[in-house]
Amino acid sequence: MSESNPSLAETSSIDEEIVAYLDGELDSEAEARVARRLSDDPAYRLRLNQLQQAWDLLDRLRGTEADDEFTASTVAMVAVQAEHEAQSQQLHAVRHRSLAWLTLAAVVLLSMASVYVVLHRRLTRADRKLVRDLPVIEHVDEYSNVDNVSFLRLLARENLFPSEVDDGT
Repeated sequence: MSESNPSLAETSSIDEEIVAYLDGELDSEAEARVARRLSDDPAYRLRLNQLQQAWDLLDRLRGTEADDEFTASTVAMVAVQAEHEAQSQQLHAVRHRSLAWLTLAAVVLLSMASVYVVLHRRLTRADRKLVRDLPVIEHVDEYSNVDNVSFLRLLARENLFPSEVDDGT
């Protein structure tokens, strides 16, 4: 690579070295090395002059001060932003609380439904047994006249009696 067209990394390194030289941040050995290079390298000297001119121009810029209107508008913008953030946080908190209440309500409803199903099954167990045994219960008087269960089974097998009798005709 030629010295007249340095790479970006070399330019950055040169600029850092020259800025440190201009700011007086180099030790005596590095300062002597920069001074030697300034006397030997015209491109290095040119870059020093460019940076020095940029520093001089920056020093000449007048400092600006914020007027009262700028300060007031900035404070107003900060206040509006803070109010917006507070509202956003409050909305988030309300949503979070609502979700918590809905979750709690769902858990309570599911618990109540579960308890209802369990209690309903336990309380109606005896009733279900009665419903299952209802045909026998309806004819208990007839069965009490029979001394032997095997006789009833024999009658059922023979199908001598129809299951329902129509007394209307």
